[in-house]
Amino acid sequence: MNIFKIVMTTRLTRVTALLFLLLLAVPAVAQEAAEAADTAESTPGVMDYLLTGKFLGFLILIILGLLLLFKRRVNLWVRIVMILAAFILYGLDYVFPLHPSPMCAVTKLFMFKFTMGKFFPAFIALFLAIFIPSLIGQKLFCGWVCPLGAFQELINKIPHKFKWKNFNFTAFNYVRMTFLAMFFLTFFMVRDQIAMLAENLETEFSQMWVAFSAYNIYDPVNFFELLHWNIDTLFIVMMTVLVISSLILYRPFCYLICPVGAISWLLEKIAPLRVRINRDNCTECMECVNVSPCPTIGKIVEGKSRAYPDCTSCGECLKACEFDALNFGWRKTATTPKK
Repeated sequence: MNIFKIVMTTRLTRVTALLFLLLLAVPAVAQEAAEAADTAESTPGVMDYLLTGKFLGFLILIILGLLLLFKRRVNLWVRIVMILAAFILYGLDYVFPLHPSPMCAVTKLFMFKFTMGKFFPAFIALFLAIFIPSLIGQKLFCGWVCPLGAFQELINKIPHKFKWKNFNFTAFNYVRMTFLAMFFLTFFMVRDQIAMLAENLETEFSQMWVAFSAYNIYDPVNFFELLHWNIDTLFIVMMTVLVISSLILYRPFCYLICPVGAISWLLEKIAPLRVRINRDNCTECMECVNVSPCPTIGKIVEGKSRAYPDCTSCGECLKACEFDALNFGWRKTATTPKK
């Protein structure tokens, strides 16, 4: 048995190392693909975007994350390395340009449909790349790829004694879902006016964009814009708010505002791959709660409600359990709380 474990551990290490090397090679491949695309005459389609280096990087990060989750190999430093890689690749606006950002996958996707009469392939590709993994496993994109989520989590890992893990998720989620509802209600109420404005302005696309922004409830609180690193007064104010709140709370933007976070929270309920608890093994020692940075695992252990806070599948709680009571998978285990 010990030999088998050593072999499997070695194999996992080799596969992980290979995938990480592939991830490092993605920017070079992406540059070649971009140069080839510049010489092509046809307009890129959805599959053309999904096969670019940016989206292949998404896939590699998610596969790496799944391997680590299945084998319960995530600890603090493994997690830091993975989210740092995601932030460097997608958050510095250097290796891969941010736009379209995850926020755009929701807000701008419909804007183009009603202002220009079609869904743009780049936005469709991003929408699929975010939400298909979220249908498979809990927040796989948010937890392993999203650069803004990675940045917030990296800040939150700075050790200090003022962290607030057990915040009122119901209140936060109410604000987040209200933002989402107001966005869609407002947008569909003014879509005809926006489309008419776009038609009248014709080539004055920038003016139409400003008009849309006036009705987009997310624009004033779109912290993804910080990752363009255009430093001005607004940048300093918003970055200060984000850093301070991230020091205290785990992923505050994700829990309070993000439309991707809101939609993927709903998809968590049907995603087959998730953190599961075997209550026959659980001693309720709460070591997983102490180690995990998020407010979720405590609610999972309690088992009193399915409306628990977002699980970003970070996996830090899995390795913390010495009794094999936690796993990441699709097999259902005993889920009835102990009396």
